[in-house]
Amino acid sequence: MLQLPKPLALLALFSLSFLLQAQEEELDIDALKKTLQEAKHDTTRCRILYDLSQNASDEEWPGFNQQLLQLSENNLKNLPPKAPAYRAFQKYYAEALNNVGYLANQEGNGAKALEYYTKSLKVSEAMGDMEGLATSLNNVGAIYNHLGDIGRALEYYSRSLKIREKIGDQQGIANSLNNIGIIYANQGDLKKALESYNKALNIREKIGDKDGMTSNLNNIGIIYDQLGNPSKALEYYEKSLKLKEELGDKRGIATSLNNIGRISNNLGNTAKALDYLQKGLKIREEIGDKQGIAFSLHNIGNVYLRQKKYDQALDYMKRSMTLSKEIGFPESIRNAAQQLSAIHKAKGNYKDAFENYELYILMRDSIENSENQKATIRRELQYNYDKKAAADSIVNAKQAEVQKAQVQKQAAELRAQRNQQYALYGGLVLVLIFAGFMYNRFKVTSRQKNIIEQQEKETQYQKHIIEEKHKEITDSINYAERIQRSFLASEQLLTENLQNYFVCFKPKDVVSGDFYWASGLKDGRFAYATADSTGHGVPGAIMSILNISSLEKAIETETEPAAILNVTRTLIIERLKKDGSPEGGKDGMDCSLVVLDLPKCQLSYAAANNPVWIIRQQELIECKPDKMPVGKHDKEAEPFTQHSIELQPGDVVYTFTDGLPDQFGGPKGKKFMYKQFKELLLSISHFPMPEQREKILESFNTWKANTEQVDDMCVIGVRI
Repeated sequence: MLQLPKPLALLALFSLSFLLQAQEEELDIDALKKTLQEAKHDTTRCRILYDLSQNASDEEWPGFNQQLLQLSENNLKNLPPKAPAYRAFQKYYAEALNNVGYLANQEGNGAKALEYYTKSLKVSEAMGDMEGLATSLNNVGAIYNHLGDIGRALEYYSRSLKIREKIGDQQGIANSLNNIGIIYANQGDLKKALESYNKALNIREKIGDKDGMTSNLNNIGIIYDQLGNPSKALEYYEKSLKLKEELGDKRGIATSLNNIGRISNNLGNTAKALDYLQKGLKIREEIGDKQGIAFSLHNIGNVYLRQKKYDQALDYMKRSMTLSKEIGFPESIRNAAQQLSAIHKAKGNYKDAFENYELYILMRDSIENSENQKATIRRELQYNYDKKAAADSIVNAKQAEVQKAQVQKQAAELRAQRNQQYALYGGLVLVLIFAGFMYNRFKVTSRQKNIIEQQEKETQYQKHIIEEKHKEITDSINYAERIQRSFLASEQLLTENLQNYFVCFKPKDVVSGDFYWASGLKDGRFAYATADSTGHGVPGAIMSILNISSLEKAIETETEPAAILNVTRTLIIERLKKDGSPEGGKDGMDCSLVVLDLPKCQLSYAAANNPVWIIRQQELIECKPDKMPVGKHDKEAEPFTQHSIELQPGDVVYTFTDGLPDQFGGPKGKKFMYKQFKELLLSISHFPMPEQREKILESFNTWKANTEQVDDMCVIGVRI
């Protein structure tokens, strides 16, 4: 690495100061990348890499941060601590370590995140950067809190608070107090939690932090609710709502409306409760907050249950259950199952009550198993900590004895000048004392070793149990996936009848609610379907098998797509009536069913909610669907519409589910949307079909990045 002469190093630091002043301005990422390539000095390169790591896209910033980490670390190894740029490199290194810790925590690796946050803490401490030290202490505390080690979490939060009080960081003080309040609330010490929340609220009122104030007001409301003071809780929830309305925070408004509705129900004011809960539900539906919608539906169901209006309570609680299963939210499934069991019991439906109670127990045990996994991680961390502490204890004891022996030797030499015989006896006594001390340290160390080994055995045993359970579940799901795949259209069948095509199929989980099916018809034509069953995962897979079986039954008598869907719908409704509910199951599928007569270049189709798109000479023709599913619905008495289209050579026919358009991602975490999906297909329709499939997958993965896949995805393209 090039060593900067002192004048150049000072010039680099001046540039660094100038860039720090401009960091609030909007940065030109492309210009920064170009400047990075031209930069000659490491201080300048680190400054640019820091800006890129803070402002680049979700896909790029981790790479820039890794470069910043390596470059700053290399300079710290090669520069003397008194070099002018050394402190700047320390600052960058600490920031990069914090970012790597954040990424590890996002990936669910709490132990790795703790390692990097601790390194950042030590660097900030070494350079005397009090603000950075407070931030790192807070991050370490958050990891311990997530792992359930409340004692250490509180210790690190408190250390962070003391530093922020010392440097006068009012915003940081409020954040630390809020975190400490959460710790006390989780421990059940509601008095201390309320005290911390009120202190944080007072500070945020003084500095005008309205967003932080809404959080504290809501937290104080929760504490009063737990203290059995619903009137006081309602007062703070309403204050929080007013501020959130001023800020235009729709998600926060919905949360406050939900809290006010829930408290009003507890106070017996069911009319006000329903009014606020319905308003909150409407907002959550507008912003697409599925988890919040499930909560709102559950709370509305509770209001009707309190009124003993069991039919209304059953309707809302079932909707909450359906959505909770769709998003895979265990706590919400558990709560809905518990209430559904109570409702069915009140209505005298003991079979349904028992089934929902079994589901409640299953989800409760699943959540407890998740907590057991966290406990295992805590024990592993504790074991490593204790092991290191024991080793440090032995090393420190030996060092202390060596130093003590040196001092005693010097004293003995001085005394030897006066009385050699006295020194000899004194030396023998000291040797005996030293031997006794070492023997005592040996016994202590042996006990510590036995304790650590026992803890390790217990940890390994728990780990073995968890791994066995995980393997059993994984094997069952993999076997279910093989069964489901046998129902899908085979590659041989599709290749023989379509020739030039692709299937892009990407389940959210191992098994899928989406499916693709195909078959030859009695009149010689070829039919294929792209469908999205209710739900995903295991429930969706079971529903897909029922839907495929119904399609195969329907084509025994019908050859036109509309007639096939009509018969399929009837079969699905009849079969789901056997689920025991009075109105029968409302599950089914969204589906586009295409029938091709390739010699005549003719396409017939019927579609339920999912359209069919045809791209012809770089123009997209949209074939609209009927706005109803293949299943129980308000329009179930209406027949599906039959459509026929004359195809032209070179046309590309696309059928698909909503998995790709509904996927969240991109730089702002928004949905991909149908408009962007159309643009993607128009841009790739001229490519060979296998290459189109790869480009769709590439676009999906790039958009999704580190975001969780929200639904199954299936796209089929056929070139005529």
